Amino acid sequence: MILNLALNHSIIANVKDGQLIYNASSPDELALVNGARYLGATFKNRDDDNAIFVEIGGVVEKYELLNVIEFDSTRKRMTVIVRSCKDNVIFVMCKGADSVLLPLLKDKENAAVKELVTSTFKFMDEYAQDGLRTLLFVEKTITEVQYTTWMFEFNRASMSLTDRDKEMEKVAELIEKDFTLVGSTAIEDKLQDGVPETIKLVKKAGIKLWVLTGDKIETAVNIGYSCGLLEDSIS
Repeated sequence: MILNLALNHSIIANVKDGQLIYNASSPDELALVNGARYLGATFKNRDDDNAIFVEIGGVVEKYELLNVIEFDSTRKRMTVIVRSCKDNVIFVMCKGADSVLLPLLKDKENAAVKELVTSTFKFMDEYAQDGLRTLLFVEKTITEVQYTTWMFEFNRASMSLTDRDKEMEKVAELIEKDFTLVGSTAIEDKLQDGVPETIKLVKKAGIKLWVLTGDKIETAVNIGYSCGLLEDSIS
C-alpha cells in the first residue's frame, strides 16, 4: 500500500536537519504517506530513473515504476504498476472509491473474502459517519507475459488518433480487475477557519447552496452538518 501512496508524482522526500520530510501537492497524499511511515513503512526517495525506495522493518527495498494510470472523476481510482528489483515480481496496486473497487475484487463469493469485505466496509462506514474521507486499497501480482501483453495494448491505445481517452480507459480496465483487498484508510479533512460563519451568511442572504462530492454520502452529510450547511430541520 505504501507504494501506491509514494508513487504518486506529487510526493517528494527531503532530508532537513537529519529529519525526513515529505512535500506534496495533495494534503491527502501527504497524510497517507506520513501515516504509513508511522506504521513502519517509510517512503525514502525516488531516483532520477524514477525508481522508488521504501524501508520496511529496517530493510530498504527498490521498486521500478512501470506505469501510472491516473485518477479522474469518472474512474474514481488510481493505479500504479511496479516491478520489485529484488525478485522481479510485478505488482498492480489500486486505490479509490469503495463502490468502484468492490466489483473489481476476485473471489467475491469466497467466504473468507466476504468476511474481509464486510469487516472493512464496516470500518469505512464508521469512518464516514465521523466525517472522514475514505479510500479502499487493492492489489495483485501479474506475470511478465501478462504485463508485456497488456503493454502492447497500452501503447496501441496511447497512440490512437481517435477516441484516445476512451481507448485508454478500455485498456486500463483490462488490468484493473481480479484484485485482492488490502485495506482501507480514513482522513480528516478539517474545515478552514470561518467556513461555518461564511455559509451562515450566504444562506441568510437567500443564496441557494448545492454540494457536489465524490465522497461517501455519510461523509458528505457529516461535513454538511459540521459546516452549518445542513440543519436538523432539513431532511
